[in-house]
Amino acid sequence: FLTVIKFILYYNKVMKLFIILLFLSLNTIAAETKIEPVYGFERTFHPEPKPSRYRTETVLGLRATYGTKHFALEAEVNQSTSNESNDVTDVDYKTESVLLGARLIPINSESYNLFFRGGMRAKRTHTEVESGGETTLKTTAVQYDPYAGAGIGIDIAGVFTLNTGATLIYNRNAEESEKYDTRYTVSGGIKFGNK
Repeated sequence: FLTVIKFILYYNKVMKLFIILLFLSLNTIAAETKIEPVYGFERTFHPEPKPSRYRTETVLGLRATYGTKHFALEAEVNQSTSNESNDVTDVDYKTESVLLGARLIPINSESYNLFFRGGMRAKRTHTEVESGGETTLKTTAVQYDPYAGAGIGIDIAGVFTLNTGATLIYNRNAEESEKYDTRYTVSGGIKFGNK
């Protein structure tokens, strides 16, 4: 039993040292940060009001990436809104999402790059239904779904970047026939850091 405890303590020290060295190496190697506004379209599932349906919405957000020439961590926050009306009912949707993940950049030249991305999305949807003078507001619980995608980036003068991409998000709460949300985005931003 004592041997197991000693091993765990030793292993814990080794892991802490490994994490510290990894963090320091990311700061000392040629890493850069990119911050870019994101604009796009997302086809996403809405369970409320019944009957549930897929809707295409405009997405607006902000993305930050930090990493090396061939690997980067990414974080994105965005919001989409849409409205659906008929003679009897007015429905407003607002979806808030946070995406955390990583990018693998196998092709990276002076003027363009190709990237693959993957990670996890946290999403919450607010649905406001107005019918017959009565308003009902429903907010879903935070839903966590994995995502994967690919894109192309163009570097302009070594400082600016323009990206376009497609992302597929597994939506575990959607109907069995259509389990994936899709997003198509365009973003442009500024790069800074060690190059």
